[in-house]
Amino acid sequence: MNLTRRNRTCLSFLEDISAVSDACDTVSYIWGGLPVDVLEGRFLREHHDIDGFTLDLKDKRGDLEESYRCRDYDTRYMDEWDILVIEKSGLQASFNRLEIDRDTAMWRHIGDAGALFFPREWLPEAPLEFCGVKVYISGIQFEYAIKTSPWILGPEWTGREKDRQAAEYLARKLAEAGISADDVLSRVWSYNPFWVRKGYSEYAMPAVASPLSPLP
Repeated sequence: MNLTRRNRTCLSFLEDISAVSDACDTVSYIWGGLPVDVLEGRFLREHHDIDGFTLDLKDKRGDLEESYRCRDYDTRYMDEWDILVIEKSGLQASFNRLEIDRDTAMWRHIGDAGALFFPREWLPEAPLEFCGVKVYISGIQFEYAIKTSPWILGPEWTGREKDRQAAEYLARKLAEAGISADDVLSRVWSYNPFWVRKGYSEYAMPAVASPLSPLP
């Protein structure tokens, strides 16, 4: 599609996210609606917000907020969930915490009250070029897992038509790379005590994307 005013703003955000993250010695990975566009190298639709997670966000918070403000962004930090929100020109981007412990990446999508665990190797080592901007995305495996198994994030997460379309695209990308979709789903899980407090007792145990095999 043509580069609309909204998507030009989105591209400007992505450029600033990359620059600010570099300046603060961290990496911000984009997830959600944009990674498929980035993989295709072009905007496929208009995007009305940007979702991301930033490595060591809690430690880098002050530097990140100052750097974004210097670029004329309004910023706020949601302490309860550890989410950094930036806004400008009618567009918003939100960043959760990302932490890495050896071979495991932890996306703390509800702060200390909920985290998704997945292999560190799923995170791309290098950015992709998207319309002249360097962008780190969450990775094909990560996107496939959350789009096909949204319940691992919580009971109120449901798949939308655009998510199902993205999942079909990502399944083809996995097949092209010789990666088993079943293997992807077997390597991601979450623990969300937030939902237990909301009365969903089934979330008292870790949530998995695919059924666990019984012990021999």
